[in-house]
Amino acid sequence: MRSTETSRPLTPGLGRSPRRRTAEPAGRPFPTGRPFPGSLLPPAGIPFVAAALLAAGCLLGACSGPAAPTRPATPAPPARVTAPPAGTGTAAPAKVRHLVAQAVVPEITWFATPDTAAPQGRLANPNREGVPLVFAVEERRAHWLLVQLPVRPNGSRGWLRAEDTRVTETPYDLRVDRSAHRLTVLRDGAVIARLPVGIGTGGTPTPSGRFYLTELLRPADPNGPWGPYAFGLSGFSDVITQFNGANGIIGLHGTNRPDLVGTDASHGCIRLRNADIAKLAGILPIGTPIFIGE
Repeated sequence: MRSTETSRPLTPGLGRSPRRRTAEPAGRPFPTGRPFPGSLLPPAGIPFVAAALLAAGCLLGACSGPAAPTRPATPAPPARVTAPPAGTGTAAPAKVRHLVAQAVVPEITWFATPDTAAPQGRLANPNREGVPLVFAVEERRAHWLLVQLPVRPNGSRGWLRAEDTRVTETPYDLRVDRSAHRLTVLRDGAVIARLPVGIGTGGTPTPSGRFYLTELLRPADPNGPWGPYAFGLSGFSDVITQFNGANGIIGLHGTNRPDLVGTDASHGCIRLRNADIAKLAGILPIGTPIFIGE
């Protein structure tokens, strides 16, 4: 896709809606594209102002077409525990951190249980978009990790050898309330933003469940259907199973139709205003968990 206008610089406040208002093309729920080379967190420098985000709107839409290189996220820093002031007798609030496993071998093999001899499946690393494989960790046991898998069916899990990965942390957590059309952003368990979102229509609903962010793409046209940034999720559409050779991946992205923010308008993806997705792209590590519920 070609852009009809130049991209605007990011600002700490709410961004303006793009002037271009063409309808989004039907098709696969998420664009393809190559990520920027790098580690596992987005670059610093994109400001995130929680107060501004609280008032922002979002929109969910269908995805299709190519995307330009984008940048994956870098590992979140280790949690720091601050000692309580002397004499208070109270412990510091526990920080909520989520483990993320990044593959460090050319191919990841997963098993039904740590005691299973035969592998249950394999994934190439990096994936076909050039993104290093990342997994949300649910359990750590000796030399094994129980992880969510970015494969069909939704909710798939498997055990990986810990030595095949590098484990980091993310303090962030995302929750989507479909009935309220709202995305809640948490850091260390505390709410830092609540954003309206658009979701899938009745015929192409946004799937519910526990997923995580698998990749971050920067589309070639920042004023196109996916806005300036698009996160891929580990979940898939329950309706669109194949399109242009892809597998119906669900995305979290911007839009060229801000007027549809807060409605059921997409093929399953979750839409945000472009200013909001740009800010989230600057802070959310790949591997961040996202729960989609009623």
